[in-house]
Amino acid sequence: MACVVCDASCLIDLKKGQVLDALQRLPHRFIVPLPIREGELPGFTAQDWRMLDDAGIDTFDLTDEQVTQVFALKQAHSRLSANDCFALVTARQKNSILLTGNKLLRKVATGRAVRAHGVLWIIDELCAAGACQAGVLRSALQIWRADAAVFLPVREIDRRLCCLGA
Repeated sequence: MACVVCDASCLIDLKKGQVLDALQRLPHRFIVPLPIREGELPGFTAQDWRMLDDAGIDTFDLTDEQVTQVFALKQAHSRLSANDCFALVTARQKNSILLTGNKLLRKVATGRAVRAHGVLWIIDELCAAGACQAGVLRSALQIWRADAAVFLPVREIDRRLCCLGA
């Protein structure tokens, strides 16, 4: 079972695509760093968090030493947000996959030997596991394609839509 640390942008996009609840059907353990859970998820309700908690998504509170690592990472990469750094330090600590939509964060993560993927990887995982109906996955992809605030490559969305029979 792979461990996957989620950043805020991916959780927001998964909620927009109405596939957030499908995470529980994947053979992965999902983690959200506490500072992200408490501060950077507009639109997430108490009901959303109960559903995520019930689905087994863990919240990780960093130690003082890990927070020090966050500040060092932020100093080295000033264009990353503090929460980006919390997600990356958590992923390194947990020897996990980092789930992020941030290109710079993905680049920094891979430079530090941390596997990084985005929400399209989640669609691929849901499809491969047969954990979601094709119509639900198509709907998520179409929602993301139409949303100017979701920054996913249209060509990759279209490729997946084609594979799903859209």
